[in-house]
Formats: sequence, structure tokens, C-alpha cells
Amino acid sequence: MKEGTAKRYYKKLNTTIEGLNKVDEFAKQFRKLLNSSDMELYQKERREKRVFDDSWMDEVEDIIPIIDKLTRNPRESLKKVSEVVAVERAKKIDSDTIRHLAANTQNIKERDRFGNVIPSKVLTSYYDQDLGTYENRFLMSLVNKLFTFIELRYNLIVEKMHTEYANVLNVKSKLEWEKTYIDYDISLNIHRDIDDDEMGQKNQELLERMTEVRKAITNYKMSHFMQEMKGFPPVRSPIMMTNIIRKNVDFNKCYNLWVTLDRVDRVGYESDVFDRDVLLDKKYEDQLKEALMILYATVSNSQIEDLDFARPLNYLREKKAKVLQRIDKDQYLQAGEYLLEDHTLNQYFLDKIKEANTERFKTLKDAGIAEEESIKIVYRKLQEIADNAFVDFIESNYKPDEIDDIHERIKVQRQVMDVYRDIEKVKAENNKDFKTNKALALLNLKNYRDELKAIEEAKKQKQREIEEEERRQRLAALDEKAREEVLKQEKIQEAKRILEEAKKERQKKKNK
Repeated sequence: MKEGTAKRYYKKLNTTIEGLNKVDEFAKQFRKLLNSSDMELYQKERREKRVFDDSWMDEVEDIIPIIDKLTRNPRESLKKVSEVVAVERAKKIDSDTIRHLAANTQNIKERDRFGNVIPSKVLTSYYDQDLGTYENRFLMSLVNKLFTFIELRYNLIVEKMHTEYANVLNVKSKLEWEKTYIDYDISLNIHRDIDDDEMGQKNQELLERMTEVRKAITNYKMSHFMQEMKGFPPVRSPIMMTNIIRKNVDFNKCYNLWVTLDRVDRVGYESDVFDRDVLLDKKYEDQLKEALMILYATVSNSQIEDLDFARPLNYLREKKAKVLQRIDKDQYLQAGEYLLEDHTLNQYFLDKIKEANTERFKTLKDAGIAEEESIKIVYRKLQEIADNAFVDFIESNYKPDEIDDIHERIKVQRQVMDVYRDIEKVKAENNKDFKTNKALALLNLKNYRDELKAIEEAKKQKQREIEEEERRQRLAALDEKAREEVLKQEKIQEAKRILEEAKKERQKKKNK
């Protein structure tokens, strides 16, 4: 439809109506009736714009080439894989092979006349590449998190990006004549999307940028790296700050993006509304009354009965239409906000809490308070904050003192008691988790001690090998008689050592 056709049509129609109203008796009488009625007019013309938050966009765009680089060259670790195979298939044997064969004699095929063992099967091992490092799992989880983040915002901006033009008209009028009552309540709403304004163009640019990012992140989600990582569990907040995530520039930027995605955990828009009251002058008011008259005549034309205007209505007093500034039916555009997901452990807030705790811990230590006591104070403070926040929540939602009815007051107070009992159960369950963490800490301590013991044993074994090599070199330098004397002295020393250990063991049993 060409622009301005509606206005041209109305000008043609109005020319006919004006001529007809001057000579038609019904028009003259009905106009007097309309002029004497109580009439309310409301009309608003406005533009409603949605302003989307794009503060995160630059950081997301900057991370795309980094994700591309990391997914193309993932970090791998070597995993030792052991299996028992036929001896002819074994490519490599080591000390584990000998120990396994000694413990599984059923795998020995035969011994030759020289005492050599000929196995049928042996334990062999090889190193395989393993993608399941924490850093790769973190990268996989980031790609999935970013895909969801972008997809929700993309769909919202596609749906809500346009500036909307709205024109709202409401006319109310009550006419009374003898036993006839005519009640008008007419609403007209015109809505149209506008793309050529400044905000619409800005939203279009944001959509184009998001389209490129969405295309890239979708490719990464379907990449060979993501397919290979499907079998590995994702990571969740709090993120473990490994040396690679902390010190590697690319992984550190990925971590910062994770924190940003947790911080911007809602998707929505602000609304910017410009409106104006349509000028309801005398001429426009008369034109609206003519429309009401035509509407009545249209309905009346299909009915049997008609309104009788046989007697003149000259004595009716004219009333001016009341212009309204606001009506309930006219709903303005409101800011929209959608919660993405419930981040039980939000990395952004965890980092903020961590900063506060670290600062408090440092202040206490600088004040000369022992480290153990400082840790207790930090924990008590966290518990105090959580408990006070919960008490405030209860007091804000349950207010028995403000209830007049004593029965209802008792009922609400009983609900409060039930809530506190339930919270005691939750605390007991959390205490179980706390004890589990304590048990895990104890297990980690045992593992660290075992690791230290293994390191020290390896050092001792290395030292024994060095001493044995030195001994062989010394013996090789001696003649046969001197060598026999040295071996004899070594046997005597070994016997003394065994006797001394036996003596200590007997004394220990005696003391017990």
C-alpha cells in the first residue's frame, strides 16, 4: 500500500459526509445528542525502543580466535596403558613385566636346560595420548557455556530488536434519550516496527556481530575437539586455578570470560519510550463524533428498531469532551529481564567473596593474630553473614506481630518454627558434607605422605645402586684373596646388623 492513501481516502469520504450532515435530519439530531453527552477521549502516539546490553560483546569477540587456537591444538597428557599379550606381540618389556610374570606363573610356557624362562604371555605397556586434562575439560565447558549464553541473547534480540511505533485511541461516550441508552467504548491500537531509526540501526549492528560470533561458536561446538571431549565430565564453578589456567595467557583470558559470563547472568533490555499527546482540537473531536454517528447508523441499518428523533433536540446543553492523560488499557513497554540459570556456585561472586576473605585473613595476620585463629575468625564471619541474611529473610516474609487475629498470629509463628527446624536439618546435612571434605583432606594428606615416602625410597634406592656400583669397582680392583677378605667382613657386618635389629625387636616386645 502506498504512503498517504489512507489520508486521501478520508479526504474524499469527509467531503461527502460534510455535505450530507448539513441537510440530513438524522445527522443534525444525532450530532446534538453527541454534543450533549459525557465523552472521554484518550490518544497517545509514541515510539518504544529496546536498548540491549552489549558490554560483554568485545570480550566475547576477542576470545573467539583464542578458542579457535586452543581447540585446534589441545593439551594432551601421556597415559600409561598396560595389557597382557602373547609374547610375540610384546614390543616393550620393563620391570613391571618381570614382576607380573613372577606373580602369574601360569603364563610361563617352559624353562630350557640353561634355566632360562620362556613365557607364553607377558605384561607390556605403552603410552597413549589422553585429552581428559582439566584444562581441556574447562575449555569444553566454556564452549558449551558460551554457546548457551549467545543463543539466548541472539533469539531475544531477533524477536525484540525493532523500534515500535504505537498509536492508541480510546473513546468513551454515554448517550441518553428518553428510554434509549447508547454506550460507546471503542479502542484502536496501531503498532508498527520501525527499522530506520538510530536505535534500530544500533540493534541491527549488534545482531550482525552476534550472528558472526554465533556462527563461530556453533562451529567450535561441532568441532572434532568437542566430539572427542564428549566422554569427559564438564567442570563447574569454582574453577580450579591450575598453573596452566593461572599462567598461560590464553587460558587466563578464558577464565576471565567465564567470570564475565557468570557476572552477566541475566539477559534483557532497557526500554526507551518517547510519547506525545495527539492534539485533540475541536475539528478532530467533531470528526471522531462523526465516526461514532456513522458506526451507530451502520449497526442500526441491520436492526429492526431505530432511534426515534421525531421531536427536536434544540434545548440540549453541549458538553466538552474530557481528555484523559492515562488509561489502564494502554500498557507501556517495560524493561525485560530473563534469568539464564541458577548459578549455585557463581564464579564471579565466588571471586568477590574470595577477595574479601583473603583481605580479612591478611589483615588479621598483620595484626599479629596466629594463622589458625585467623582462619577461625574468617569462618565465623562467613557463618555470621549467612545466618544474619537468613534471619533478615525470615523477618521480611513472616511478620506475626503485624497480624491482628491471634489465631492467625500463632499459625504464622508456628510456620517460623517449622522453617528453623528445617534449617537445622539442612545444617546437619551440610555438616556431613563438611566432614566429607575433612575426610578428603585427610586422604590427600596421606597421599602426599605416601608420595614423599616414595620419593625418599627412590632416593635411597638410587644411593644403594651408587654404593653397590662403587663396591663392585673396589672389589674388581682387589686380588682374589683380598676380595674374599672384604666379602667375609661384609658378611660379618651384615650378621651383626641382623643381630642388632633382632635385639631391638625383642626389647620393643618386652617393653610392650
